[in-house]
Amino acid sequence: MLRNHLIALAAAASAALSLSAHAEPVTLRIQDYPGIGNFLVRIANANGLCEKHGLKCELKTIPQAPLGMQTLLSGDLDVAFTPPEVVVQAANKGADIRAIGSGAVAPIFFLMAGAGMETPSEAKGYPAVMQDFKGKKIGVTARGSAAEFQLVSLLKGAGMSADDVTIVAVGAPNTAFPAISQKQVDALMLFTPMDGFCEVSKACRMVVDPRKGQGPADVLSVTGAAMLQVVRGDFLAKNAKTIAGYDKAMREAADFVQKPANFDAALKVAQDTFKITAPGGDKILELALRNSMPSFHYQADAKAFQNAAQYMQSTGQISKVVDTSKLLAAQ
Repeated sequence: MLRNHLIALAAAASAALSLSAHAEPVTLRIQDYPGIGNFLVRIANANGLCEKHGLKCELKTIPQAPLGMQTLLSGDLDVAFTPPEVVVQAANKGADIRAIGSGAVAPIFFLMAGAGMETPSEAKGYPAVMQDFKGKKIGVTARGSAAEFQLVSLLKGAGMSADDVTIVAVGAPNTAFPAISQKQVDALMLFTPMDGFCEVSKACRMVVDPRKGQGPADVLSVTGAAMLQVVRGDFLAKNAKTIAGYDKAMREAADFVQKPANFDAALKVAQDTFKITAPGGDKILELALRNSMPSFHYQADAKAFQNAAQYMQSTGQISKVVDTSKLLAAQ
């Protein structure tokens, strides 16, 4: 009798394990960008890390952070990938959102001048060089984006204002590069792989690079939370187990990327997930990835996140400081 009971229990346990092993993975719809994009997720997919933790990480290309946030709030996206400025703006307007981690901890936007633009103050560095941009047309990803917020901060840190330049939307690097190479804009405030485009094509050059400690203190102070993985508050409450699995996959992906021996494998992931058809495309992507690799961490810095809210208030971009500790999920 006891033996039969134990056999039955063993059979039930085996069946349960079998069902678990073959359970359908939970799909997460995650924001990506053209270029290197949400690279930790790409690495996780390439190495089976999402599947390992019961997930299907489905990347959706949405090239602008404000649009990504709108899509998240509408329920058509589960995880937005956005700078803290956009998170703070949304929270300031009453959105119920939570940052669950990072994806790139160093500032992602940098200021480039077109090849034909004269910058006589460039040798003096920031902030003096900003005077050379007075009256110029500067492209950003989208109006109301973090690229614009940080450009305004660069200007204000140099004693200037947004009225001293003309700000236009040029989209992601794939559309921004033609804009600057064809002299539709004088300069760009954009993200990688524009650094690779500039270095290889010589159509533009880096002038202020916050990743190298250049720029105003408020922009540099967001180092540690420059790009955040964000979910809706109600989604997090209902899907805690799913997000815990996502957290594990992202941490394992970050561990993989931070090992120098894995660079070639990481480069292959970049090449397999994004093609640059411009001349020298492979070199552009390699340079951009090398520049970005040190930034790929999942742990978000709480102080850096709060710094973003403080500088946005001090520069007049929001009316009151948002307490970001309420927006950061336990990590």
